[in-house]
Amino acid sequence: MKAITQEITEELLAVMDMYQRIARQLINQLILETDQPDRAEILEGAYHLLTNADVIHGEEELTGNWYFDVHGVAYRKMI
Repeated sequence: MKAITQEITEELLAVMDMYQRIARQLINQLILETDQPDRAEILEGAYHLLTNADVIHGEEELTGNWYFDVHGVAYRKMI
């Protein structure tokens, strides 16, 4: 079996950190831009309370053309 080099390990860790930052950004955007009934608890980390609530600014998507599904799928509308 081939050993993973230090360079590959560092690259994988960097990608994992980037994924985590993007996920947190999108979760925060979802919380702040939708009418979540349990907002206070969600902000304290109770992410299981997130719902497919209405977007506050009356659009179908979040800022930046992001659509969402509370089951963990967030995707950007390609123009």
